[in-house]
Amino acid sequence: MKQLSMVYLVEDDMITTFLIKTLMEKFSFADEIHGFHNGEEAWNALLAGSADPDMVFLDLNMPVMDGWEFLEIVSKHPKYAKLPIYILTSSIDPTDKARSEEFKNVKGYLVKPLSLKDLQSINPSLG
Repeated sequence: MKQLSMVYLVEDDMITTFLIKTLMEKFSFADEIHGFHNGEEAWNALLAGSADPDMVFLDLNMPVMDGWEFLEIVSKHPKYAKLPIYILTSSIDPTDKARSEEFKNVKGYLVKPLSLKDLQSINPSLG
């Protein structure tokens, strides 16, 4: 897999966002990494349509619009229903993982903290 053009990182914790962006930049995971504090910000960016991401990393527990609400909206939208999404959460609850698998565009369930090994599982050519 070649380097991605753009990735959305939907995460409400600023320190986690910083660490993930730093990891992605260090290993050239994507040309651009756009951070959003909640699902609503990310959804509005998608609707603005200036440039679509190749992939979304999505936290589940956030204020305003959580990851589940974001998944519901995206999965019903004709343009974004196939947008690859990786859940990135602190939840180790098996019911959350099972629920995420009900969404066709969810490609993986990653538990924080994100590691190089996680990124390599998505793009084996890294590192």
